[in-house]
Amino acid sequence: MELNFDLAEDEFPIFMAETDEQLQVLDDGLIRLEREGEDMELLQALFRAAHTLKGTAGMIGHKRMVNLTHSMETALDCLRKHTLPVTTTLIDLCLEATDALRALREEVITRTESVVEVDLLTDRFSALVLAGGNPPTKEPPSKPAKPAAEVSASPGAQQKTGSVKGKKAGGYTIRVEISQNSIASAARAFQVMMELQGLGTIEQMAPTQEEIETSKPVHSMIVDLKTTKDESEILKAFETLSELEKVEILPLGSIETKATDEPKPVVQEVTVAPAVVPQSPPGRPTGASDSQANIAPKQSGGPVAVEKTVRTSVERLDNLMNLVGELITDRNRLYQIRGTLESSIRNSNQLDVLSDTITHVGRITDQLQMEVMGIRMLPVSNTFNKFPRMVRDLSAKLNKKIDLTIEGENTELDRSVIEEINDPLIHLIRNSVDHGIETAEERLKAGKPERAQIKLTARHEQGRIILTVEDDGKGIDPQKIRAVAVGKGVISEADANALHDDEAINLIFSSGFSTARVVNDVSGRGVGLDIVRNNIQRLNGTVMVETEMGEGTRFMVTLPLTLAIVPTLLVQIGTNTLAIPLVTVLETLRISINDIQTVNSKPVIRLRDKVLQLLEMGEAFGYKSMRDEQDFRYVVVVGMGKQQMGLAVDRLLGQEEVVVKSLGTIIGEVSGITSAAILGDGSVILIVDVQDLFQISSQKTAGNKKENAA
Repeated sequence: MELNFDLAEDEFPIFMAETDEQLQVLDDGLIRLEREGEDMELLQALFRAAHTLKGTAGMIGHKRMVNLTHSMETALDCLRKHTLPVTTTLIDLCLEATDALRALREEVITRTESVVEVDLLTDRFSALVLAGGNPPTKEPPSKPAKPAAEVSASPGAQQKTGSVKGKKAGGYTIRVEISQNSIASAARAFQVMMELQGLGTIEQMAPTQEEIETSKPVHSMIVDLKTTKDESEILKAFETLSELEKVEILPLGSIETKATDEPKPVVQEVTVAPAVVPQSPPGRPTGASDSQANIAPKQSGGPVAVEKTVRTSVERLDNLMNLVGELITDRNRLYQIRGTLESSIRNSNQLDVLSDTITHVGRITDQLQMEVMGIRMLPVSNTFNKFPRMVRDLSAKLNKKIDLTIEGENTELDRSVIEEINDPLIHLIRNSVDHGIETAEERLKAGKPERAQIKLTARHEQGRIILTVEDDGKGIDPQKIRAVAVGKGVISEADANALHDDEAINLIFSSGFSTARVVNDVSGRGVGLDIVRNNIQRLNGTVMVETEMGEGTRFMVTLPLTLAIVPTLLVQIGTNTLAIPLVTVLETLRISINDIQTVNSKPVIRLRDKVLQLLEMGEAFGYKSMRDEQDFRYVVVVGMGKQQMGLAVDRLLGQEEVVVKSLGTIIGEVSGITSAAILGDGSVILIVDVQDLFQISSQKTAGNKKENAA
């Protein structure tokens, strides 16, 4: 039977975004609650999230979702009133209910009833509440108004001037104005009412709760609130609410709540400055950082400027980025034309004007590029937020005690990159939990704390983003890696023994490689780290492993900030031009032909205190090089993790930002090439896949060894 919900088509994305946001709040908050114990501010946030979900579900007529959230809300209310303790059993049940709510959310998409047993979960909540103490009085599930789009404003400080009928102690009269542009202002009014109920007792309110629940537009509210809270605490309660244009806090009884005439006290206006922010992809949670402005009361009485956020489609952002990419190509072409004209025409006023205009267009294009990239930026918390729950579930399944610490979750990254790093991070964390971390007993025997630590961090560094997954486990044994690799046929025993420890550890990224003795639903199939390497390689990124036996392991992933426009170093081999992603370039050199030596049948050069393997780019790609005509070579030193190599080229053409173009399905994958780009003069160049070049170099070395042995 097809399910029917009271939800219009234009309200569907709003419902999904707000539901996802509240479910994420529950996930994060419940994990924190289990780790930190009772925290009234955290409990209040969890209770609000459950209550908001209940109201949202009631608005569209999703009765099963209402019943389940009401049961969870009751349990959380018991925690607030200290009639229930925080226990693992309660947290497990709340997390199980959160998963069930996600399945019920899917019913709104599929219009088909899921297999979630809501009655069983509500009965378990009831039994737990009864066993823990007297449950609070249950309120009947309400049917509040429909949720609104995320357009945020911030209440500023207030001035208490105007006509005052008489001050009553112990409370305030609060007037809230909701944006005229709100498509569901009654939902905002309902949220205001809920926030104020959590601060004290509402004596009078206009409009009344019954009037709000009719879903009629509400653009002004007057509330008499009896409370012991001060004004700053009341303002703080509105931090999570959006679309509020004005908030007035006056002495209790200053405004007659039933008056028909519009009161006109002198108050502070809130100045709203419009700004565009990125839209989360459909089906993905929208964090507060990209949907709500930060609300902070000011000490002064001056106006407070805040941002208003506007939702827009992902397709529009992609199209805008493509247009900016074309503009960058034209900008590069203008630079080339200017250079050609300046070399052939001297002392021309018209040329000077043209040159100034091209410089201005280039500067505007650069600014436009930065703004568009800024719009596409999202905090990595959109991905990081799911991992505390995952680590908790995995550690319980494997009987290990693990805490996950997250740092730098507000670091911003292009939306396209965020979508691609999800799987690699999942596999890296699962690898740390299963292979890296010991059991509590093993850790105690080794003199370590019983609870293990996994640290997930993100930071910007030199135009790149660095993600690290670090654990304090047992580390990686390179000798064991060699043995497993030989046993699985990944490498021969002779080649394995010839590998340096760092090279041996990199074998964990080989396809089919796994040190697990038993295949389970966590690991053992040998696909996890292989996926990590392939996905990061496709992003023009690098992954590096640092490990110490008995101390732990750290995986460091380096990624470009965006995939659409890539800074590169242009090099020339013969008449061919190639682009090397700048994120992999460490330095450039000019060396004499006599400085190139041979070790084990492969060319090398000495770079300061180490020997660096050299790869002739002409040989690697079958290009005719000019090396026989030159007594010197240009070398581009590239790095992937701890591996370094020199790429010998004929000329260095300079740095240039290029717009990445896919090779398409017709051409398919090409060894050593990741994608293509169009230069300003219209010529097509290929972008080098540095990871593939390391493999090509290794294959050439192995081939040379076989020839020498023969």
